[in-house]
Amino acid sequence: MLHHLILFEWKFYGRKISFYVMLLSFLGFGILVGTTAGIAFPNITYNSPYAINFILGLFSLASLFPIVIIASQSLLREKDNHFEQVLYATPITIRNYFLSRFLLVFGVAVLTFLLFLMGYGFGHLMEMENSENWGIFNLNYYLNSFLLIVLPNIFLCTVIVCCTAWLSKHKMLIYLSGLGIYVLYMVSSIFSNSPLLANASPVSDSAMNLSARLDPFGMAAFFEQTRYWTALQKNTMVLELSGNLLYNRIAIILVALALLYIAYKRFRFKTSNKQKKKVEAVNELTDRKYVYTRTATKSNGKKYFISTIFSFLKIDLKSTLKSIPFVLLIAITLFIVGMEMYGAIEGGIRLPQYFATTALMINTILATIPFLLLLAMLFYGSELVWKSKSVNFSAIEHSTPFSNSALFLSKFGVLFVISLILIVVCIVVGILFQISYQYPIIDWSTYFSLFYFIGLPASFCGLVIIAFQYLIRNKYIALAISAVFLVLTNTSFGKLFGFTNPLSRFANFLHDAFSDINGFGYFPKVFSVTMLYSLSFAVLLSLLAILFFNKSVLKTKWKTFAILILPFLIMLLSGIYIFTKSGVVSEDLQLNWQQDYEEKYKFYKNKPQPSITDVKTSIDLYPEENSYKVQGTYILVNKTQSEISEVLINTSNEITWNSITSSQLTLAKKDEKFGQYLFKTKQKLLPNDSISICFNFEYKIEPLKGHQSFNAIVENGAFMRISNYFPSIGYNFDNEIEDKDERKKREMPLQDALTKVDAPLANPYNYEFINFDAVISTSADQTAISVGELVKDYSRNNRNYIQYKATTIPFRFAVSSAKYAIQKSSYNYIAIEIFYEPKHHQNILHLINSIKKTLQYCETNFGKYPYKTIRFAEISSFTRGFSATAYPATIYINEAQFHLNLSKGEGNDIINELAAHELSHQWWGNAQLQPDYREGSGVLTETLAQYTQLMLYKNEYGKEKMLEMVKLYKDMYDSEKAFSGEEPLYTSKPDNANVIYNKGLVKMYELYVLIGEENINVALKRLLKKYTFPLQPATTMNLIEELKVVTKKENHKKLDDIFKE
Repeated sequence: MLHHLILFEWKFYGRKISFYVMLLSFLGFGILVGTTAGIAFPNITYNSPYAINFILGLFSLASLFPIVIIASQSLLREKDNHFEQVLYATPITIRNYFLSRFLLVFGVAVLTFLLFLMGYGFGHLMEMENSENWGIFNLNYYLNSFLLIVLPNIFLCTVIVCCTAWLSKHKMLIYLSGLGIYVLYMVSSIFSNSPLLANASPVSDSAMNLSARLDPFGMAAFFEQTRYWTALQKNTMVLELSGNLLYNRIAIILVALALLYIAYKRFRFKTSNKQKKKVEAVNELTDRKYVYTRTATKSNGKKYFISTIFSFLKIDLKSTLKSIPFVLLIAITLFIVGMEMYGAIEGGIRLPQYFATTALMINTILATIPFLLLLAMLFYGSELVWKSKSVNFSAIEHSTPFSNSALFLSKFGVLFVISLILIVVCIVVGILFQISYQYPIIDWSTYFSLFYFIGLPASFCGLVIIAFQYLIRNKYIALAISAVFLVLTNTSFGKLFGFTNPLSRFANFLHDAFSDINGFGYFPKVFSVTMLYSLSFAVLLSLLAILFFNKSVLKTKWKTFAILILPFLIMLLSGIYIFTKSGVVSEDLQLNWQQDYEEKYKFYKNKPQPSITDVKTSIDLYPEENSYKVQGTYILVNKTQSEISEVLINTSNEITWNSITSSQLTLAKKDEKFGQYLFKTKQKLLPNDSISICFNFEYKIEPLKGHQSFNAIVENGAFMRISNYFPSIGYNFDNEIEDKDERKKREMPLQDALTKVDAPLANPYNYEFINFDAVISTSADQTAISVGELVKDYSRNNRNYIQYKATTIPFRFAVSSAKYAIQKSSYNYIAIEIFYEPKHHQNILHLINSIKKTLQYCETNFGKYPYKTIRFAEISSFTRGFSATAYPATIYINEAQFHLNLSKGEGNDIINELAAHELSHQWWGNAQLQPDYREGSGVLTETLAQYTQLMLYKNEYGKEKMLEMVKLYKDMYDSEKAFSGEEPLYTSKPDNANVIYNKGLVKMYELYVLIGEENINVALKRLLKKYTFPLQPATTMNLIEELKVVTKKENHKKLDDIFKE
């Protein structure tokens, strides 16, 4: 009997074209993922076991779609068609019926994923080439991942969905069970420190062990088992069914079997006899006579149209909002948003607790709720459109005189109300978290703005979902098409498949876009323009759906379609505006540009060029306009031993250049494509001769184009690493293509190798240091902060002016501007100034105390602080890419790392760490120990700053806390070494952050244990004395030599091992 039932079900679906479309879709989806969605892990091949496990584990959630669809169709088929009593009267046993339906759903889910797996592998075969990014194709890698990760996940998902269907017999609850599984996946990702999550923080060993055991999808166990694997292991070793992975997989299967057993025992072949009790008001019979009164009705006109909408809306809202599925949706929303907010506030083992600011709550909501809303819209949208037919009421409904557009709008209205309710829930949760974490400074207007920034795109998505249902007239095909459309155009997954052009994006939500200092900045402008484009598309599709729903419209005159002209024109015009203003450049065009630049200008690499020695500039900042203007003068000196007759000036294409002139030069060529100005000298520039050039440029953020992270001229808390945009002299190596495979594909030679650690230095060495003189103006209510010493400040024409000067500093300077509060202090002769957002005052005194202790330690052990002032300036989170960054006499610190609740949480004192690390760069880097760019140069700046940070942390919190910090950094290094590569400190690449920061701190601790803090500091002081500007720069070989001087001879081998292993 079981065999016949399964065969019957297969024949039932075998006759459906939509079933084969679904199967082919998964095959095509697999090919698409295999060819375009490779997630690049450094040093890990695309078809390695590690990458395959990661991708298949991620996309195993895709099996939810066929599971939910098939379950809602097959498990409730008899109920939907009122065939239950007939079926239950047949000799089919519960066991056979139960197993046949479960095996059908499970089998289809496995089949679809196997097709996805075949497509994924085939996609890899299509893309494989003789490249470092690909390894040897090995079928075992794919099968191992499928059997250990995917198959148990599909089994668990099938059990949860089927049990929900059998026990509830409610279609919406089936959809919500799928949503609940997604929530489970996200929660497990949070607690397993999944790389899927942005800014995932390290987790403790105990937390990882617990997550590996309890994660229902096995990804935490996967991450735990491969956590410390080398690149070779990740590229060649498959997962072993042992340890926590074995425990997890067995536990998950047993739990799933238990759920299946409970559902089987509770399942009965009987229909529900429960009926709602009806309460009737019974009037006493009287002999009263009733007179029939004629009532005129009007089934057209605006009033009737509106009343029809509200009538449908009232019925649907009443049945939706009072239903158990909606209550569960609210509960799921509360749970996932609450978990995300808790995780955002608690810093984990690395960071202390964050203050529960409105900004943090807003960004958490923006990052969490959109995808949840999309899923709810998809399921409710499809159910609402087909609700009448599912309860056999559509024939009666369509016999009434109502407009299809009224019905359409009422369905949209329900989705709109659902989105508003979920937004309200999120806002309430955010406010409650702020109150419970004792930070009741609530920005009500920002919370209310979520109805615009979330409600508007959610509404447009709802319109499109309903429109697809009307156009396609097949519930599940329309649901599938809607889901694919929104995933590709509305989520970040679509960008993996090439949907990056702004015209290919639909109703995108704001994500993590709010700054406590700067608010939303210019993002609302971008949002509003893109929403106009999305609105016109949604309205156009909706009108088409309404028109084609009524087939008689096809027989009417073309004038009926004139209503489509307006939304089409709005979409066309807004699309043209977005395209022209966004300045989108494809990856191929950018690579072509880089190749052309290198081939055209590379020969200038070996041509002698003058050096910039003096920079005098005036910088006018207009934060409220998101713009600035710069005028500047360079003095160029020929520091070579050759005559110079040509000067090549390189400029940034991000900037609008007004002029570059010199009375001593003649413009020979202006290459606007590459931003190159080639000048001829009027007289040959002899060694030590100098010339001057003047330049004038300006910049304004184009909202649709966005801003570069280090060029954030925003309304408040602006930060610009503005030296990046000043003219540079000679060939620009930063314009070269770095990817080896791309260069090989284009038949380009390898890039110049990094200078070896023992390569000889030019003598005398040209540091390319400059004298800096800048007058910076900004708005009247703001203060501008730059590098060097403050010379004077004044106000004129309702603007604030500040002049800064610095001598012999690297060509690296920055500017910030904000409505700062200021706190001043001093240490001996050194003035201490803290510029901060007035709301962020909590850690100011602690920061000043940490600065004083750092100055005391560094001056005592390394030498005199080189400036009269040290200032810290807080900047907005519109600048990303660093927690803090050091410049001569000035350190900029991001608000994300500045406004922390140091008294709460289990994380480290990040303020102490940042103060120690960044302030120590006034010795290690900047204008003192400044190595040239070669192997190991990062050790002399970042690793030595890490050592200083570690010693100061020890002095503040004791050796036990220091050991905790060392363990944390060792764990971070071991977790990332497969991606960063393993290389010895003394020859490490300067951009290998995992080595010079994480490994560097661990190795400096080993050095501390070997020879002691005092000896290390003596050696470092000697290093500074011998190799500080203007003397020859140091290398790591010099560092090792100085350390050996203070190390016993019998420990020299161990010292070498620390730096060379």
